[in-house]
Amino acid sequence: MEKNKMSNIEILIFEVVLCAVIVVLGLTDKKVLFLQGPRAMTIVLGIMGMLLCTISIGKFISAAPGHPLTILGYIFGVVALTAFITQVFKLEIPVLRDPAKALVILAVALVLKGLIARFQPMLSRA
Repeated sequence: MEKNKMSNIEILIFEVVLCAVIVVLGLTDKKVLFLQGPRAMTIVLGIMGMLLCTISIGKFISAAPGHPLTILGYIFGVVALTAFITQVFKLEIPVLRDPAKALVILAVALVLKGLIARFQPMLSRA
């Protein structure tokens, strides 16, 4: 088995730790460099989420675009992207207009997408 397969737990641990740190920093209103507050942290987490998507669920999508787990990944991706765009453009989407709620929703969606990506080895056996 290749070492770079997405079943590696290290990537998931990194995603969870990154999400947890950014959520805590955003909800406690701590200033890191020039970033402070839940809105700024939501935008940062959204950008980091897009980068993490390329090394996790993105490979799953390219392997099986119509698989049920891929479709579930699409749904969580839409939720994450909607939370991110709502904060970037200050849209008035009812639940997501609050930066703290958007930050938590984005973090949960990213972690769930990371969990889904761990199932990629199932595709090669099917």
